[in-house]
Order: sequence, then C-alpha cells, then structure tokens
Amino acid sequence: MSTNRQNFEISFDVYVGTTKELELEIIDPDTGLAKDITDTNLYTSGVVQILMPDETQIGADIPISFTERANSIILFTITSTHTTSANAGNWIGKAVFKNISSVVIDQQKFGLNILQ
Repeated sequence: MSTNRQNFEISFDVYVGTTKELELEIIDPDTGLAKDITDTNLYTSGVVQILMPDETQIGADIPISFTERANSIILFTITSTHTTSANAGNWIGKAVFKNISSVVIDQQKFGLNILQ
C-alpha cells in the first residue's frame, strides 16, 4: 500500500488501466527555473522510473523523448502495464538522464498517483 511521504511540486494523476502520455518540464533545483537540456552530449538519453517509497521500482523503465529541449520539456508514456489495480497508489516518479557515455548525470523526482 502506498503512502504520501513527500510533496512534489509536480504531480500527475493516472487512472488504473489507462495509457497516458505525460509532459514534464525539467527544473534546475539551484534556480527553480527550467534546466538547460540542449546539450545532446550531456543529455543523451533518459528513462522514467516509478518507485515505491523504499525506492523499489514498479514495472520496467519508461523511455523518454526530448521533444522540446529548448524549453526543457520531455515526454513519456505510462501504459496499462504500469497502471494495474495492484499498482494503485501514491508513488514517486523519477526521470533519470544519462550522458553520451551512459553515465547518470541528473535526476528529477515527481509525484505519480495511480487512481482506482
């Protein structure tokens, strides 16, 4: 069972059994403004993970698309394989970014509510 343990500035609601494309603006924690993700050598690839409060991952990594790098926007799709009744609850979403050498260089967390 899930528990709200942190409040995230960004939170998404997705209903059980739903496939939904979500848009996330990447924020620089030092400034609170949009982060510069235009350098394709630095921000080469990324995934979104859905995590329980103890950091146990729910389902597989979800690939992201860098759709509007100049505006710090990524897209990812939560599918019905993630939004099962068994996964209903308040979880942590984490966007993980890798550089050209496949080294994790940045991460951003957000709230994800899978609703019955």
